Amino acid sequence: MHMNLELMDIFRMEYDFSWDTETWFLPLEPALEGLNSTDASWQPPGGGNTIWQTVNHLNYYNALLVRQINDPTTKKKSSNNKASFGDIGKPADSKWKAVLAEDTFGDKGNPEDVEKWKATMAETRLICKNLRKSLAHLNDSQQEEERVGVLARQIMHNVYHIGQIVLIRKQQGSWPKERD
Repeated sequence: MHMNLELMDIFRMEYDFSWDTETWFLPLEPALEGLNSTDASWQPPGGGNTIWQTVNHLNYYNALLVRQINDPTTKKKSSNNKASFGDIGKPADSKWKAVLAEDTFGDKGNPEDVEKWKATMAETRLICKNLRKSLAHLNDSQQEEERVGVLARQIMHNVYHIGQIVLIRKQQGSWPKERD
């Protein structure tokens, strides 16, 4: 059987794999399943971001991607002259410095703020639902090279941070034994 998958079909499939369709690597939704505010705000020994900060960071860039898909002019007009998440050049480029200077992780989270963690998770689910809906309306003919690069990088960015979340959960002992 010969399949005629378009590029956007592949992106939608990869996004599903990175959000909630489990294959040979774990997507974000099950990586966060059962996580409480105490464990979400736990900082790894030696420093680094908490899971809560990583989720904030993913929410920031996934929400920005939704806005860019739904309003292609978004990438042209960043707020407060901050660099947008698009083709921002090579890592030594000044645009990279502007992106990296912005705090997209936020504070480490409050172990006792159960409601705020629930709200962060609800926001994550809503952003992911909106991203899936936005991707459903795109087709290959609408894509320019820059947007294709943005989509490819964002999916890989999500998967990179999902691996971090799983590792932190294993370090802290909050990873479910039946998942090992």
